[in-house]
Amino acid sequence: MNRLGKFFRKTYDKILDIFFPLDKKCIFCNKEIVDFKEKPYCESCEKEIFNNENKCIKCDTKIKEGNIVCDNCKSHKRNFEKCLCPLNYENNVRKSILKFKDDNAIYLAKSYAKIIYEYLNHHQIKFDVVTFVPSHKSKIKKRGYNPAQVLAEELSKLFGIEVKETLAKVTLTQSQKTLSFTDRQQNLKDSIIVINSKSIKSKTILLVDDIVTTCATVDHCSKLLKGYAEKVFVCAIARNHIGKNQRKNKDEEKKMIEI
Repeated sequence: MNRLGKFFRKTYDKILDIFFPLDKKCIFCNKEIVDFKEKPYCESCEKEIFNNENKCIKCDTKIKEGNIVCDNCKSHKRNFEKCLCPLNYENNVRKSILKFKDDNAIYLAKSYAKIIYEYLNHHQIKFDVVTFVPSHKSKIKKRGYNPAQVLAEELSKLFGIEVKETLAKVTLTQSQKTLSFTDRQQNLKDSIIVINSKSIKSKTILLVDDIVTTCATVDHCSKLLKGYAEKVFVCAIARNHIGKNQRKNKDEEKKMIEI
């Protein structure tokens, strides 16, 4: 995003803050809450939204009690060190993220970033550079922004670590949501390139996305970054647990614009 675009976005956010204050309501269910700055969600949502069950130590998906690594991570060597997703992509979380992605609700990025920030600190994740999963220019033009980039910029502010654009999507690909992990990998082939490689040489990278489903996209991006970087950690707002949570409200899901 260029300087002019950033200026207009900041101005837009300030206008929203003045005329539509959002510091009293849960970002997931819209109930009024006492201390938005402390927690941007209500007590009822807090009991349901977090990805707190037994999880794979590599990709953060839910697995059976007693297991450590999921079957997918056993069969597919990951190019990232760890994927961290604090929330479950279901119910009110899904609705909130779809609003962020498709209804110009950019203001939600600050609250999402705060939740991710606390989750990463809890896991003691350290990194040198923040970057994000790229979106094709036609998608950005249609939507007006790249959700992953907006989220990365908010996380950059919280960590005090510079965000760098290190990947570019040069080919518009088929929608990923109906594809298997293998087909997703093939679909992404040659569609993303590394840019500004000198800025990440021998660095530890935090790669930001909005939702992680099969890990195909973030793993592909991680592989590209690992050609220059030392390590790559991945984070997203929420984890879509394949096989655990089948998508609900399919009409709502169809609204989702794929990267």
